[in-house]
Amino acid sequence: MTRVLPEVTVYTGPMGAGKTTRLYGKMGELTHLGIPYEAYRPGVDVRDVVIAPRGYAVSANAALTPNCTTIESLGDIPIEELVLRGIKTLFLEEWFMFGFDRQRRPISGLYREIMGRWALAGIERVYAAGLDQGASGNQFGLVVDARRYGAKVVVCTAKCAYPVNGECDPKCGRVARNSQIYDARDNKAFDMETLPDLLPEGLRPNDRYRAVCTEHLLLPAEQTKPFDPMQTW
Repeated sequence: MTRVLPEVTVYTGPMGAGKTTRLYGKMGELTHLGIPYEAYRPGVDVRDVVIAPRGYAVSANAALTPNCTTIESLGDIPIEELVLRGIKTLFLEEWFMFGFDRQRRPISGLYREIMGRWALAGIERVYAAGLDQGASGNQFGLVVDARRYGAKVVVCTAKCAYPVNGECDPKCGRVARNSQIYDARDNKAFDMETLPDLLPEGLRPNDRYRAVCTEHLLLPAEQTKPFDPMQTW
């Protein structure tokens, strides 16, 4: 029977939940077994992200020479070329960002279309990591479709990083399943009802991200403010 979809494992959860660390572990396992793979990250991600197998020594210039390829869309991966080289396993970092076009609009049906094409070309396994939902609370379409089409979705949790009594330390520390965005200048969280699903990467240097528990997800009005999409400084 022709393979319709590859075996897909997705590590999801809020900021700081260890999603990328899970990718490290799987990459280290495949390296030990001698199984080749390729790793990719989205070009829209402006952070210094390096995904690496277990035991990889991150040097001072690691951010300049990441051991993965930056691409603009999943369609840019040269699947046929990889399969000809014997590579049938892919790793994707911050993969939820691939679910949007350049205007930051969600791409409908992307998961099934891409995974179906990859399976027909010979890709057998895909490992991905990324947020499962935006700070808006809305789930990303790629995660929804991954569940719908049989992927193994591993939900990771973090510790709540909300500061107790308004101080920087200590942090709450309860189990956190959501991400929250706040303004570092006044430490006010943005009202989640006013947030877009995908924020403009790199254009708002004062925005900060943290994982929060249910107690600190919905804050009193005086501790929040509406998100202004026009503010980029």
